[in-house]
Amino acid sequence: MELIKWDTVEGWISDWLAMVNYAFENSVQALGISPFESSVTVIDTAMTAVEGVALVLVSMFFAIQLCNDAMLLKIQSYEHVFKLFFRFIIAKVIVQNARGLMGIIFNGFTSVTSALGETNYGFMSSFGTDAILAQPDDKGFLGLNYLVKYLETIPTFLILMGACWVISLVLIGRLFEIIVYTVISPIPLSTVAAEGWHDSAKSFVKSYAAVCLQGLVVIVMFYAFSQIAEMLGGTSTMGITITALSLALGVVKSGQWARQAVGI
Repeated sequence: MELIKWDTVEGWISDWLAMVNYAFENSVQALGISPFESSVTVIDTAMTAVEGVALVLVSMFFAIQLCNDAMLLKIQSYEHVFKLFFRFIIAKVIVQNARGLMGIIFNGFTSVTSALGETNYGFMSSFGTDAILAQPDDKGFLGLNYLVKYLETIPTFLILMGACWVISLVLIGRLFEIIVYTVISPIPLSTVAAEGWHDSAKSFVKSYAAVCLQGLVVIVMFYAFSQIAEMLGGTSTMGITITALSLALGVVKSGQWARQAVGI
């Protein structure tokens, strides 16, 4: 007579794996959410006000530059005046099309991320119940050895769930960051109109690209999880747990790695 059967334990482990994969898939969905979708109305609403402020800044930068050059007697030909007006027009066009420019950068990185994400089939999908827990040779009294072995895996699953929650928090935070960057983009881009301030616009574009690149960094880490777990002892709960914790830490650091990649 058995109080606990091995099939029952396998069912419990399978349920845990399904829960972990579900939590993982929910977090990955944050990578596929575009802040430029029609449902995210805050961008259009807020950018209308921000764009007005940015256009005022463009006009101020142009006026300041024109007065400065005039006082320093730098305006010696129509070419110089044309250069100032041309810079003003370019800055105005960039500010008025900031949403589209940010969308081009975002969609460029997202297309690569989505292509990789389609081939990534889940956090723990490559591991079966036998990879998490092998059936003991001795079932023990009333099959209690099975229950003891199962109880030993619970901390591992709790850690895996915690890692998924950390990943979700980071990716949702990244989504908020992209929305904020997009909304305020007209203001730093307005510095194109001011000579000597171009680095501000360049730094902003690089920072925005780094946030978008973070999604690609994260999906690559997801893609490599199962292979690394197997290399570090994928058939043991300890190897999987350590790898999951490392993955969560890597996701937390992914923003810093992305910024380093673009030279910030």
